[in-house]
Amino acid sequence: MFPLVAIAGEPFERGQQYGAATAALVRHSIASYARLFAYRRGLDWSAAQREALAYEPLLREIAPDLLDEMRGIAVGAGRELAEIIALNVRTELLAGVGVGVHHPEAAAALARNREAGVPEHPAKPTSVGNTAGDGGECTTAAAAPPATANNRVWLAQTWDWQGDQRAACVLLRIESPNAPPILTLTEAGMVAKIGLNGAGVAVGLNLLRSRADGQRQGMPVHILLRQMLQSDSVTAARQLAERLPASASSCITLADARGALLALEITPGGVAELPAREGLLAHANHCLDAATATGECPIEPTSTSRERYGRAWELLAAAAGQIDLAVLQAILRDHEGAPRCICRHPDPRIHPVDRNESVCGVIIDLQTATIHVAANVPCLAPFTPIKL
Repeated sequence: MFPLVAIAGEPFERGQQYGAATAALVRHSIASYARLFAYRRGLDWSAAQREALAYEPLLREIAPDLLDEMRGIAVGAGRELAEIIALNVRTELLAGVGVGVHHPEAAAALARNREAGVPEHPAKPTSVGNTAGDGGECTTAAAAPPATANNRVWLAQTWDWQGDQRAACVLLRIESPNAPPILTLTEAGMVAKIGLNGAGVAVGLNLLRSRADGQRQGMPVHILLRQMLQSDSVTAARQLAERLPASASSCITLADARGALLALEITPGGVAELPAREGLLAHANHCLDAATATGECPIEPTSTSRERYGRAWELLAAAAGQIDLAVLQAILRDHEGAPRCICRHPDPRIHPVDRNESVCGVIIDLQTATIHVAANVPCLAPFTPIKL
């Protein structure tokens, strides 16, 4: 199971506790993203930090508490603030880059990183070939009454990404003076990702791609997720999505213990809301709203998004009225149509930087404020309950 880290107090204090407890994992996150920025954009880690620091004034304006928390993480982990900001805006720094891009300056950037002593993952034997990777990530399946057993509300998803980042995953339990308690599964050094709070609000995340991505500075999605988790209602969380245009497209699914369930397709052009249908909701990595879809990037032939979305919806509909933890576990472990399936295994023929897999599975029970986590490809690990 991923490490559980509890932090409490004022922002800087919380961050310092977080950084000190996860210093080795933060180093691992830096190794992952230093490599990714080099391959995708030809940026060495120093250049990536300079770009990240351009977000500091925006963070000071929209999330001063989280910027202070990042300062604390940097001190606790023995890193620079720019490194922690770079992790938290990694989606935005990579926005607008095509799937599977290997930048012509990648080798030079990696060499500069090595010279500067930037953390890197040890080389592993691999049979890398020319097989193209799938740039899509994550399948969401959610349910609320009347589709569930015992009037429960559930939000479930795979988190699909580079398998190396499994070693940097952390469950972060946050107590702060001015917000509900939070339990979030995130990457070490980052302030939030998937999770729920003590007010009964939960969030999930899917990547989208639009042609307007990366054109301007905008709301960092992981900052938005944390602010939503600091909200006391889905209504308040929903309003945050309109506060500032995004730089990178995503779908955030919101749920609450009272039965609210909706997906927000967020792009630089605006926010589209997709309500549940008879208590059912699914999403993957393509736009479902007609207006949002007009601006999205073409779906690559390697993308499995449509198959995963269709299969998740099929399984939800088949179990409507009886959906419970066991049903959602089966959905996240489903291999129908493999390898173009929900439960995704790594393909060793694909270069590590392009090799996506289901890093973990997450099922949130809103009624009991519990996150059930499979800390591996979901079919290979038990779902362990972690209470808020």
